Amino acid sequence: MPVVVVFVQGLFEIVGIGSFLSGFFAHIYWLMVLGGCLVVIDDITQVAMGILNPLFPSLLALILAVIISPWYVGVFWASASFKILGIPTSLRKLFTPKRIATHALSKAGRF
Repeated sequence: MPVVVVFVQGLFEIVGIGSFLSGFFAHIYWLMVLGGCLVVIDDITQVAMGILNPLFPSLLALILAVIISPWYVGVFWASASFKILGIPTSLRKLFTPKRIATHALSKAGRF
């Protein structure tokens, strides 16, 4: 079961960031908003699970929401900035989910 969760999480991250960036640079509004929402949902999930510290992403989202128009694109970019740096990890989740799940479980003391 943890392998499936790791794979789905990696897929969710790649689809979200890919959709947002493709929609943004290709000027496809609905794809940008869909991908941006997926990226924000993933960040909120990671904050809720304790993986991501909410202070810096929230502060960055506030600053970019003020700078970039419309405001929600700034929030999407704030969330996407962390996902862009995590693309290699997301790809590892897709192609080697068993290794990632085993590592996470052994780190948590459950394996």
